[in-house]
Amino acid sequence: MNNKCNLCNFKCGIDRSEHTGRCGLDNKIYVSHYGLHRGEEPFFTGNRGSGTIFFSGCTLRCRFCQNFQISRWRISKGLTGVDTVSVDSLIDIFYYLKSTGASNINLVSPTPYADKIREAITKAKAAGFNLPFIYNSHGYDSPETVESLSGLIDIYLPDMKYGDDSLAKNFSHAPRLYTEGKECIKNMYNQAGILKLDSNGSALKGIVVRHLVIPGHIESTFQVLDFLESIDRKIHISLMSQYHPFSVNRDKDFPELNRTLGRDEYKRVVDYAVNLGFKNLLIQGLDSHTSHIPDFNSDGVFEE
Repeated sequence: MNNKCNLCNFKCGIDRSEHTGRCGLDNKIYVSHYGLHRGEEPFFTGNRGSGTIFFSGCTLRCRFCQNFQISRWRISKGLTGVDTVSVDSLIDIFYYLKSTGASNINLVSPTPYADKIREAITKAKAAGFNLPFIYNSHGYDSPETVESLSGLIDIYLPDMKYGDDSLAKNFSHAPRLYTEGKECIKNMYNQAGILKLDSNGSALKGIVVRHLVIPGHIESTFQVLDFLESIDRKIHISLMSQYHPFSVNRDKDFPELNRTLGRDEYKRVVDYAVNLGFKNLLIQGLDSHTSHIPDFNSDGVFEE
């Protein structure tokens, strides 16, 4: 049996049952938080909220990550505030979230756990579990990972962070995030298609692409939009203005990362997207940079 990990496009090839991978994780499942999340896109939250599971750690190291409290976690930091769960325990979390009225199961930062998630969803669906599963990832999943999830994931929710590889290298320590991410999003789109909603406006199946507009780099956003337009003008795009400079992430090398997004910057981006003819564009108010920021050291995590 081949235990070499190639779940993300770093493809470190490490047997995580024996050593930690580039992500700093072994082959167990680590969860930082789960519960109802009412701050997601409207077609995900429904009446009660999205049943969100935040997995610990991440293969990227984005300088500005809003989930830095959990995304930068590695097992070498210890298990304080982190739960170690089995596949069966993960299924129990699915059912608990359903019991609270969740509209879906929203798997955040799932990539290092994709093989275990695949096993859990397969078992849950075989037992009749019927909420849609959202694969909410950084968009750097390997082609093999996306293919392995076919028929199991209902909704893909990838990031497309940048429109060129140089920013990807500087800001996320992932030299080919744009190049590989384009193929990832194409694969997800080909598998799931345009987002479909039920009669109540809740998401059932398809793809939604998130893009966070970075201050001082709206040209990169233009390139992202150009690429997405080449796929399908009907693709749902969540065009986020919620960039927030955390004091813990103050950046001497890139001072533009130490400010919020300007009103004129965001307007230019929205105008560009509208002029490209996108049919399903979600935009945010500029106050979202505070109201949409989680605090994983708080019991509530998100503001209500």
